[in-house]
Amino acid sequence: MSPARPSQPVAAAPAPRVSGGVERVVALALAVMAAVLGVVYVDLVRAPAPEPPPPFDFVNPMLSAHVGECVELSAATTPELASWLVVRSPGVVLRPHRGDAKIAGWSHPRYPDARTLLPYLVCDARSAPVRKKPGAAVDTAPPPRDEPYLFPLNGFGLPLEAMGVLSDIAPTTITWGGQTRKGYAVGIRRYGQLEGPWVLYLSKDAPVLGTMKRSYLRGPGDEQVWLFRVPESCR
Repeated sequence: MSPARPSQPVAAAPAPRVSGGVERVVALALAVMAAVLGVVYVDLVRAPAPEPPPPFDFVNPMLSAHVGECVELSAATTPELASWLVVRSPGVVLRPHRGDAKIAGWSHPRYPDARTLLPYLVCDARSAPVRKKPGAAVDTAPPPRDEPYLFPLNGFGLPLEAMGVLSDIAPTTITWGGQTRKGYAVGIRRYGQLEGPWVLYLSKDAPVLGTMKRSYLRGPGDEQVWLFRVPESCR
């Protein structure tokens, strides 16, 4: 009996050839994509270069406050009822730990020792003379006592009781004192009572706190605005 012959390998079936029509469609699609990319590249090359962002040169305006300097503050709804903020001696306190433990006339239950505070500025708030209409009766009551307020240098013009967390800061322009000035819009948020947000418009040209305008949003459509101006005199 003769040995069995080994089986012959079965030849694989030839792969189907891609039709010429499909090849032409693929080539046409690639050509269209290349043309679109070329147009986009040309537009990018011809487009003008974007303007550089404005320089961020914010300097804390409270550092320039000096003793006796003053600014007038009033609510936008009652400009006739204004207050003056007058810088108290010694002016800007950069090293509270070297100073006194008490600030005359000022106290805060959370900060019984003023030497533990961050750098600050103390201002005396006093009522500005009421702008009365001609013929109105003269007020003979004694003027109210000055009330001190402490403004931390990192509070962006807010007193210690209203300090919050910096949300954003950006260059802006605002009309103040009849002139358009460059400044910064500072967003402040607080947590708990009077959470805000607050928006403060600051400029190095504004005295004492550097604040030109301050707004507080109580809720939708309920915005309170305070305006600052330089009075002729604070006496």
